[in-house]
Amino acid sequence: MLTKAELPGCPVATTLRLIGNKWKMLILRNLLVRPWRFNEMLRSIPGISQKVRERE
Repeated sequence: MLTKAELPGCPVATTLRLIGNKWKMLILRNLLVRPWRFNEMLRSIPGISQKVRERE
């Protein structure tokens, strides 16, 4: 877990740092609107694939 001193000063940068990669943000953006079926989500986000996974 990161300490407050290790986080960026900008709230948006902090959110991206805590939540992670670009795919997570795009998925969350879609889920705020409505529930999505898996294949709908894949089609709605250009460039994402079913094999995208976390690298940590």
